[in-house]
Amino acid sequence: MRQNGPPFCDIPPPVRPRDPRHTARPGPAEHAELADTLSMAFLVLLEALSPVERAVFTLREAFGYGYPEVARMVGRGEANCRQILARARKRLAVAGDGTAVPAPARRAEGEELARRFFEVAEGGDPEALLGMLAPDVVFQGDGGGKARALGRSVTDPLRVARLLVGGFRRIRRLGARLTPAWVNGRPGAVPYDAEQRVVNVIGLDIDADGAVRAVHAVSNPDKLAHLGPVSDLGLLPPPQ
Repeated sequence: MRQNGPPFCDIPPPVRPRDPRHTARPGPAEHAELADTLSMAFLVLLEALSPVERAVFTLREAFGYGYPEVARMVGRGEANCRQILARARKRLAVAGDGTAVPAPARRAEGEELARRFFEVAEGGDPEALLGMLAPDVVFQGDGGGKARALGRSVTDPLRVARLLVGGFRRIRRLGARLTPAWVNGRPGAVPYDAEQRVVNVIGLDIDADGAVRAVHAVSNPDKLAHLGPVSDLGLLPPPQ
């Protein structure tokens, strides 16, 4: 049954953490992977800002507009825009190369919110999980035509809650365990089956109020292979 909502969006593959013992200089492919990861992390972090903070930060830091232009475009005074930018900078740790990275406190906060979210989802009560979802929450799945996944995004909060509770119930029934993870700049988790193979990867977008506004579930084996052996629990049967 097809779900209502916006068209299905392809989800980038989860990024494998770099081994700190590996001292060789990264090649072009690794540079490209790192650039994609930083770009996604930057976009995810911007979602933690309020709309006006996001607009001021982007216009000033990304596009280099002066304060008079920024003030005119967002409808605020110049002094107010300076205050807004200062506030946005405090909420984002900006690295020396201009890319935003999670401050330790914000990362720890995101991981704790994700832990509670998955705990409630595993508890099996959709109503309890509903209270942790943003009104405009969206669930996106990516099976790549090779694994079980929804063909379209789901945007109704109650349907998202029921979908997640049902999914975690199935994971438990199959003997899989959930391991917390940091996925493409966002908190998430990786379910492993009884043979320690990756079932899928789940990433959460959490807004400034601590509500989950997006759930990304990647079960496409082509996007999981670099993480280790992929479980066959969610794979579709081969075509006859």
